[in-house]
Amino acid sequence: MNQKLRILHVVRQFHPAIGGLESYVKNMAHHQQRLGHECAVLTLDRFFHGDGSRLPPQETVEGIPVRRVPFIGGRRFFVPLVPPSILNDFDVVHVHNTDGFFDVLSLMCKAVNKPAFATTHGGFFHTNDFAVIKRPYFRLITRSSGRRYRALFAISENDYTIFRGTNANLLLKPNAVVPPGDFLASGESFVYLGRLSKNKNLPALIETYAILRTKHHAGGRLHIIGPEWDVTAGELSALAERLGIGEAVTFHGFADVTALQDILRDCGWFVSASSFEGFGMAMLEAMSVGLIPFVQPNGSFRELVKSGGVGMCVDFTNPAEAAAQIGGHLDPPSGEEREKASRFARTFAWEKLADDTITAYREYGTQ
Repeated sequence: MNQKLRILHVVRQFHPAIGGLESYVKNMAHHQQRLGHECAVLTLDRFFHGDGSRLPPQETVEGIPVRRVPFIGGRRFFVPLVPPSILNDFDVVHVHNTDGFFDVLSLMCKAVNKPAFATTHGGFFHTNDFAVIKRPYFRLITRSSGRRYRALFAISENDYTIFRGTNANLLLKPNAVVPPGDFLASGESFVYLGRLSKNKNLPALIETYAILRTKHHAGGRLHIIGPEWDVTAGELSALAERLGIGEAVTFHGFADVTALQDILRDCGWFVSASSFEGFGMAMLEAMSVGLIPFVQPNGSFRELVKSGGVGMCVDFTNPAEAAAQIGGHLDPPSGEEREKASRFARTFAWEKLADDTITAYREYGTQ
């Protein structure tokens, strides 16, 4: 491969969609551009949770050329209609997540001997919905597609375990985060960062917080930051009102960096009741400014809490028990504990991940 690589990142949803996967791809492209490479994004031309209107077929987003293609199907299963000629302009194809793009691009790249790589991002096990279909699909289709890639990048130990045997070159490449600021938070409020989606189990989080306020005298408030997905802020706000804590829960929607910094300075704790996380990027972003996590014991969160040595896992599916556990640890964290959380989170650096990924392209792309 040439010294300067032309890289096509493939992801099902991209700007103006907002989320962890979209942010990951944009950050990867930007950091690879800074290393002297050319990057573009291939994505779908409609939002899964939009009004069905089509987005422009081509656009430049923050210096990244974006090409959008139509598709057949819906969010859970789709077939992208990718013109084979798109591959001609690139040295490397990098697919993000295991979905319709993952299966189609594995075949297309194999047919023309185009070096293709993929990052797992947790696969499609965010919920147990349709598990009777997902599990055999993973065993039969996803594993077969995975073998056609030059290498697979697992973003966590949990993903590495799930995808073991899918590709001979399965490499552990933990996610990276962009710290929201260079400060240490010092407030007493709680914050959730992420989409408002069913797998995040936000009703249980709000119920737990209600018990924390009424029985354990928790101070501050609960900040919920993130765009609506398949759950609305209205229904969550109604729940908070019914529980008597409507005035103590604030829904911010998407928050830009300045607004996010203002909110996080007021917080002391990051909370998430998510049943599944591909990695836990929002948790690390919060920890990078000294917030201490109380999180659901899914595979990724357990891994990060254990490695970071701060915070704890609690089972939000039992709000009373979760509140009792959290309530016993509400003394203000020491500066040393906040520093420990921040140091751990900031080891997940984008510069290293982008450079390591380029190295993998070169090492495995000629096989």
